[in-house]
Amino acid sequence: MAKLVTRWNALRIMGRRDFHGVTQSAGTARKRVVELLGAHVPGAVLERVELLVSEVVTNAIVRSDSGRPDGLVTVCVGLGDDLIHVEVIDDGSATSVPMMRSADDDSLNGRGLGWVNLLSTAWSSGQDDEMGGAVWFQLTYDSPALP
Repeated sequence: MAKLVTRWNALRIMGRRDFHGVTQSAGTARKRVVELLGAHVPGAVLERVELLVSEVVTNAIVRSDSGRPDGLVTVCVGLGDDLIHVEVIDDGSATSVPMMRSADDDSLNGRGLGWVNLLSTAWSSGQDDEMGGAVWFQLTYDSPALP
């Protein structure tokens, strides 16, 4: 839990919301994050955040206990000096932990965390017996110059 607190120390919390553990929640979470960050982040960066939120929320629902009928996924968004932090917390899983998977050209799955690794500045995942699983990513960007 100490690592979770450390990640948030230099950030202004923009929002935190629970979503039902259904695949449609990925789109709803994406829209919510865009609402929270739209006035603060350049458009190209916002598009990248949107894609990554979709991937991480979908993974949380499909690969954790959050996909059960009563499951939830929590999305937390923070903003720092030229830094976006998004954390997706799921209900955990006894059989699966978040990790990059190999995907060949014909695979329908297995690319989500690869995209996160490629497009984010930093990311990580972890499991906690009380909290469940969490995947977070950060993006840095250049703030637009003030006139």
